[in-house]
Amino acid sequence: MRAQPHALRDFGVAELDVFCAGRFFTSATFAELWAAKGGRPVIWTLTEGDRTVAILPGVEFGRAFLRRFMSMPDGCYGGVLCHPEHQADAPRLVAALTDAVLQAGYMRTFIFDFDGHMGCDPRFEAIRLQTTLVDISNPDWLPPDKKLVSQIRKAEREGIVVGPMHWPEHGERFLALMHHTEKRHGKNPSFDRAFFERLAEAATVDDRLHWVWCEHEGQGVCSHIYIIEQGMLQGWQIYFDKAYSFLKPNQYIRFQTCRRMARRGICWLNLGGTPENAPGLSYYKKRWGGDLYSYRGLVNKQGLGRFL
Repeated sequence: MRAQPHALRDFGVAELDVFCAGRFFTSATFAELWAAKGGRPVIWTLTEGDRTVAILPGVEFGRAFLRRFMSMPDGCYGGVLCHPEHQADAPRLVAALTDAVLQAGYMRTFIFDFDGHMGCDPRFEAIRLQTTLVDISNPDWLPPDKKLVSQIRKAEREGIVVGPMHWPEHGERFLALMHHTEKRHGKNPSFDRAFFERLAEAATVDDRLHWVWCEHEGQGVCSHIYIIEQGMLQGWQIYFDKAYSFLKPNQYIRFQTCRRMARRGICWLNLGGTPENAPGLSYYKKRWGGDLYSYRGLVNKQGLGRFL
């Protein structure tokens, strides 16, 4: 067996799609977004003979002894993917490929293990993570919280305008909304114009990326960005002007998106993790129902990474 990294452009999108069917976070479309953040999309491959049997898509940041590898950035699930015909041999292939990555000299390596395929490797620190999964497969599904259902009905009566993000029309108002939201949270923006422009372009060609824009009387009110990942509707980024709370746009957008995606055969709403000391967000998520799902993030630090 031979393991080695390849620049994404040298690997081939068609071959990547064989491994990434039903996954967006490990797709070429998603990996290429991080060039706007200084990242370099790479594919680690494991080959036997002349055939690729496993891959680990990710993004490199930094140079030389400061290089870092993430699969994938921003809390988005990555991990080792085995060829469909080699799933029975997954433990051996996963171990061989991760071993090669750990020997590559990255200052920091981070790999999500959402599916629990990576076993116990003492070279990794395992971080226990949780999300909430809500079954939305029933076409008549409603959230269990009656007050939440009432708020959704109110939003329907208010006549808010909800539709897909169209960057030439909505881009400037979105950026203003994004900066307003981050300022309210006391944070600097995580992403800049170039990143969102790439994201908007990707949403026009990849139906696994679902970006919803909401406005009222010409003003930007709310933006939701969802990912379709392994049969799940994954909430990724939400920006919201609280001055329009009376319209209940967050509740309405999430509900309508769930209904629309259920008609596409999507069975689960993934509400994502909840930061510590965020009781309001935790309460909001509980109103949608669902059950906790635990998984791991695996971290390896070498050299200066041990101290940073």
